[in-house]
Amino acid sequence: MNYLDRPLSILGGMSARVFLADYWQKQPLLIRQALADFSAPLDPNELAGLAMEEDVESRLVLENKQGDTPWQLHKGPFNEDDFANLPEQEWTLLVQALDHWVPEVQELKERFRFLPSWRLDDVMASYATEGGSVGPHYDQYDVFLVQVAGKRRWQVLTPNAYEDKYLTNTDLHILANFHPDKEMDWEVEQGDILYIPPNFAHYGRALDSDCMTYSIGFRAPSMQDVLHGISDKISTTDLQKRRFAAPSDHDEPHHAEIHQSDIEYLTSALADFINQPELLADWLGNYMSEVKYPEYHADLNQQETATALDMAKQGALFFRPGDARICYRYSTEPEGLILYCNGDQITINKALDSFIKAVCDQTEFDFSDILQQENPDITEVLNFLIRKQGLVQQIEE
Repeated sequence: MNYLDRPLSILGGMSARVFLADYWQKQPLLIRQALADFSAPLDPNELAGLAMEEDVESRLVLENKQGDTPWQLHKGPFNEDDFANLPEQEWTLLVQALDHWVPEVQELKERFRFLPSWRLDDVMASYATEGGSVGPHYDQYDVFLVQVAGKRRWQVLTPNAYEDKYLTNTDLHILANFHPDKEMDWEVEQGDILYIPPNFAHYGRALDSDCMTYSIGFRAPSMQDVLHGISDKISTTDLQKRRFAAPSDHDEPHHAEIHQSDIEYLTSALADFINQPELLADWLGNYMSEVKYPEYHADLNQQETATALDMAKQGALFFRPGDARICYRYSTEPEGLILYCNGDQITINKALDSFIKAVCDQTEFDFSDILQQENPDITEVLNFLIRKQGLVQQIEE
């Protein structure tokens, strides 16, 4: 049976093919008890402790129904007094990129391999006391809302069912008018998953003070991102001698008129620059493989890489970190494969595709056997992945 046609427990027995055809980027889907066996690796106190760290991106959202500012946003890092002074109800703690800080979250991400892993962004944790919410809003990307503890009520609207207008007097993008649809109004419990397509407005509110939700978001670069990225790549080539040179071989009614043929010339010239599939592919691969926090993924130097490779030959175990971003594509060259890792790339022989797939499918590795064969191609790939910290040596405690 084709993998796409297999029933998946995370989709409630639905196949990936049916999900992609009927729901992905089309309509919400509530999947009851899809992750009933998953337990949150951090309790609320531990999550608060993480939000007190200097390097962790965190936020607190409080609702104040009586004040001039109905929703308040505070950015971390926080301290003990910040949490001690919170009200008993109606506040939410958000911690971004939990998969970067908590290795156990990788196991959760691996369960979403029925979708392109190179599009998955990060895992955000949300803890809320009873009544806590971040208000009605919409995201411009796909998101799976995994209820890992407690209960929450979700209300969802289609893109044409709400006015795209925000509340004033708040730093949060909260929709000013949200009129619930009783057909998309659900209470979710631990183990339930709610899939929300892009631009579907959603409004969640905690039903108890044990409420914890993990949001698994997917990257969706805007066309503005694409144009900026492609422009940067094109601009690295010498274009100074490529000037506007439209032929004036038409009858011009007036010397001050910009003729339609001049516009057509410019359109054609720009289209020629954009119509470079390999350049577009490399931009996409590099962009989608960029890590969220590059400051924590500095390349290993030559000596560090060589030492790690030597340890691999001796049987040291390696693992793929949960926040490592690895993807690949087949080149237009007959034997070429482009491997992308954490914002960089390398061209290798297409014969290594099964090895690359294994690296992307598994999380722990012993490379001693294949390195003993002294295959220069394998060594080159491992050198690249180790240098980019797509593979890291496992330190025994």
